[in-house]
Amino acid sequence: MSQETISTKQKLLEVAEELFATKGVEATLVGDIVQGAGQRNPSALRYHFGSREGVLQAILEKHLQRIEERRARLLADWPDPGPTTPRDAVELAVLPLAELLAEESGRRYLRILGQTMYELTPDQLDGVEKYPSLARTIGTMRDGIDHLPPRLVDERIQGTLILVSAMLAVRARDMAGRRRMPVPLDTFKANVIAMATATLTAQLDE
Repeated sequence: MSQETISTKQKLLEVAEELFATKGVEATLVGDIVQGAGQRNPSALRYHFGSREGVLQAILEKHLQRIEERRARLLADWPDPGPTTPRDAVELAVLPLAELLAEESGRRYLRILGQTMYELTPDQLDGVEKYPSLARTIGTMRDGIDHLPPRLVDERIQGTLILVSAMLAVRARDMAGRRRMPVPLDTFKANVIAMATATLTAQLDE
């Protein structure tokens, strides 16, 4: 693959990430990405990624690999016997994502994640084997609420992850708009962890 081809692919990826974050995934067209990347050939994106969904998946995968590496380090440093409680699992979900707030590309990813997490299905929760630390995180969530019916366990985990991604997306959006943050980052992280843990473990009234 030539350097020009690599540069074209990278430029398309960067422009798509910016547009998905700021304009919205659903509102961004293939032509918007191609034009933003300065490409004359309208099929350039399809050549490299197949479709708009293909470039979106490439963006998500790029960041998922980094998040997986960071979460794996957190797990390696976790005191024995390792994470066992619902709160431990939520912390593992939140902290690697919150670190992405420190950089522009990370903030764009969080804004995209906040839009796409609503498409999460229970089947996808079971299909994360290629990300072992994420699989362990979800497994620890399940273990902490296994007194609930299995279908409700899925909904609790789904709702918890949606809450986390939405809160981080809002923070990323406000940082991009240079708005004054209502609370310091450490307080924000602690609050998201507390909120998400409460969502995961809330008492079910019958």
